[in-house]
Amino acid sequence: MTLRTLPALTLSLLVATACRGSGNGGDDDGIDSGGGGDLTIQEVQSDTMPAGTAVTLRGVVVTAIDNYGPRKGNFYVGEPAGGAYSGVLVFGAALDQVAALTVGDLVDITDAEKDEFSLPEDDLTVTELGPVAGGEMTVTRTGDGMVPEPQVIDALAIGRMAMSAREAEYEKWEGVLVRVNSVSVTSEIDTIGSMPDPTFVGFDITGVLEIDSSLAAIPYSTTPPPFLTGGDCLASITGMGDYFFNYKVLPRATADIVLGGTGCPAREAVGMCADGIDNDANGFLDCADRGCSAEPSCTTDTTIEMIQTGAVTGGVRLNDVVVLATKTFPTTAQGFWVSHVAQAAANQGIFIFTGSTAPTAAVNSLVDVTGSVTEFDFNTTGDKLTQIQNATITPAVGTATPIPLPAIPVATLASISSIGEPYESVLVTLSNMRVMAVVQPGDRVQLTNGTDTIVMDDEIYNYDMNTFAAGNCFQTVTGIMTVNTFDDERRLLPRSGTGTGGDIDNTGGTCN
Repeated sequence: MTLRTLPALTLSLLVATACRGSGNGGDDDGIDSGGGGDLTIQEVQSDTMPAGTAVTLRGVVVTAIDNYGPRKGNFYVGEPAGGAYSGVLVFGAALDQVAALTVGDLVDITDAEKDEFSLPEDDLTVTELGPVAGGEMTVTRTGDGMVPEPQVIDALAIGRMAMSAREAEYEKWEGVLVRVNSVSVTSEIDTIGSMPDPTFVGFDITGVLEIDSSLAAIPYSTTPPPFLTGGDCLASITGMGDYFFNYKVLPRATADIVLGGTGCPAREAVGMCADGIDNDANGFLDCADRGCSAEPSCTTDTTIEMIQTGAVTGGVRLNDVVVLATKTFPTTAQGFWVSHVAQAAANQGIFIFTGSTAPTAAVNSLVDVTGSVTEFDFNTTGDKLTQIQNATITPAVGTATPIPLPAIPVATLASISSIGEPYESVLVTLSNMRVMAVVQPGDRVQLTNGTDTIVMDDEIYNYDMNTFAAGNCFQTVTGIMTVNTFDDERRLLPRSGTGTGGDIDNTGGTCN
């Protein structure tokens, strides 16, 4: 997902699966994994056991059941003694058998086999148990058990590790009930997927861990005050260790997220920006951390063109840039676009991400911007959106009226290859565009010049979809070019509506 082009439903189906990294091994590298007799979960989790091996588990305890959201029926089991590599997710069991289970049941699982699911975008795999090929898994309740106490893991210490060591440590707890204490929220809570589902949300915490609502509700609303926000200190989070493009903890109930913590890691700050340590374990090292944006040694005076062509990265300072457009929804992904020149040109636009803070800079005003260059990608492949985050914005003297760039071929602007890249975040105008289709949900409008097509979206101006119908002809359409990193698609974002002075001129035109 940022998975690249996976539809939201596919994402929701996959996120609930447990995963493990390749090559890190289990805790018993000498087992004979070719049999299919009674095994332990630790043996199933070992890399020495190949996918497709028949598995029988006896006397394992049910640690969590997926009864939330549109897809139900998966469940987790663990060895009663707990410990590293002691849990695994089970899928594909008969729903009537799963419906009869409760957390704490002891069960036998027969006619199962090990599965290692992977996506082309990721080099790690998902270890899970499914029905034996061509057969049907049997889950038999054998008695009452007790779920092992959550394994307390040190998210701060693990988050400070090098990536390979961090992955190896978190892999031990995939499928295991874990708890992290005194962790900070390092991103805003937000919906997951290109077609947002308000019940499927997530946020990041200390340790480069993600939390999502695969197993239980996490309160989410675009109306303040939010359930939690970036910088909050949580007392603890308890849930199932998991992996899907990032290591996760999946709460089993809303109450598993305990607010009002103390002693959370201090944010990276000036004076800590050259020690080679991710001090707050948020995944951003030294100058890449927002707390270092004011560190003089972390900031380079540069131009938007230097950033967009890859000549400058890291901390940057842009002086006297003109505000092209502002973005205020969703409220967790706000920001604005700037250019160094009033007359739009290739490689002369960039997005300033302000997160849950509404942009205060007005269109046509001049500002100075200090922050960190990032290449945002909701997936791990495909095109990325170059942006500046952790930004400090200072008003500058003067104003300027942005002038859009005309006559760039539609095929060039819409190209997801390097051909379209120079026009990312640039203000452009297209002429004589006809509406081919209106796409719901998502408020997207497919436009054509008779030969090539491009998608118009409402990320800046929240237009009424009923305004447009197939066949409508626009004399001109003006907007900011962007890239939707979920669908890997370039889109045109009008800043205002139809009528006098609007970005969508529907007063005429000659459309093919």
